[in-house]
Amino acid sequence: MVVKIAFLLLGFLLVGGLVGREAWNYDPKAYPYSKDEVQAMLVDAKTTLPRRDGPGDMIKIWGAGRSSKGVKLNMKYASWAPLLECEAVITSITPKESRVVADCGESANSNSAISRTQDSLRAPMFEEHIAATLNKRAFNRKMVDAKETFAVFQNMPGMQREAMQAAVDDARQRAASR
Repeated sequence: MVVKIAFLLLGFLLVGGLVGREAWNYDPKAYPYSKDEVQAMLVDAKTTLPRRDGPGDMIKIWGAGRSSKGVKLNMKYASWAPLLECEAVITSITPKESRVVADCGESANSNSAISRTQDSLRAPMFEEHIAATLNKRAFNRKMVDAKETFAVFQNMPGMQREAMQAAVDDARQRAASR
């Protein structure tokens, strides 16, 4: 009886270890496609979403062609809005597997919490466009909302400090000009 329990525990540890190892090595940005297949899928992909402020213009995300790192992506929130750009950086892991990361750059003033927040708010729409395209599923706006909310709350204390410092500086300038 003791031997059966020992083998049962050993089996559970072995299975648990294998499952744990797979979970530890999981990469959500890895896709079962070659680099050329990923590039082709992203160049051809187009996402159109309704805006939240009512009917009218639509949010559009599309592939603008291949680049040296992967694929250049564009987005417009409306016909009158500025063009936003991002790059899907594609790295081959194996001949039939690639890793794709959205690189939307960062502003020159990365020491500012407000600039960091603006930078981190640019990527989620592009990241979800990439994930939806390569996983062959619908665009999930809730995932974008969750990432944007996290970015804002993560940088909130720094943004508050910057806003308070700007208010203090403004009050000093007004007092000095009187």
